[in-house]
Amino acid sequence: MEKNVLLDNIAAIYKIEEDFDSVLLNYNLKVISFYFKGKIFLELGTSGLSTKLLLPYASCIDVVEASKVNIEKAKQMVDNNCITFYLSLWEKFNYPVQKYTDIIWFGGMEHIEAPEKILQRLRTALVKKGRLHIVVPNALSLHRRLGTYMKLIKEPHELSERDKKFGHVKVYDRFQVTQLLIEVGYHVFAWEGIFLKPLPNAKMLLLYRENPKLIDALYKIGKELPDYCAEIYICAENSE
Repeated sequence: MEKNVLLDNIAAIYKIEEDFDSVLLNYNLKVISFYFKGKIFLELGTSGLSTKLLLPYASCIDVVEASKVNIEKAKQMVDNNCITFYLSLWEKFNYPVQKYTDIIWFGGMEHIEAPEKILQRLRTALVKKGRLHIVVPNALSLHRRLGTYMKLIKEPHELSERDKKFGHVKVYDRFQVTQLLIEVGYHVFAWEGIFLKPLPNAKMLLLYRENPKLIDALYKIGKELPDYCAEIYICAENSE
């Protein structure tokens, strides 16, 4: 199956507005917005909601997305002249040179077998001291550790059934992401854990609907336990 078709199939069944990921995305923005360098953005992939949340921080956003389904979803959520959508695989897109102050990659690197070439090309698309913002699921999160002890997975880096369903090919810890970025030539500027998630997404969504204050408390506790958080955020600078 061609990758574009596979991505469209995944996009058709993944409705972020009906998933706890929509809640996590708001916390993502709460964390990474502190680190934005400027207002000229490149977003790799879109759920629609992600672009909508980025819009208040940007003067213009280029979005590279390989699924027509996701682009149509995004266009229904945001109608703004400062947003340009490009239908392309990240691996094949012709990135402009030294244009963007910030590149945002929400939950995307875990879909790529070998992200090194993409990361290298992204570095050339950043202005000097421009920043790459990466958010990925955390292999060493509390819920993956629990899953290991419950024998649902053999070890925290193993792909779960949810990972496979949504096209993930690898689960990273922060050490792996950091090493990869350094090898490609970035300067790792900062990192944070995002949200302490003890239960699967479906159960977390029910808790959120019943008691939003509990969810906010778990976000705040995650600040104290970053290596146990559901997601890893890493901010890396283009030093050239």
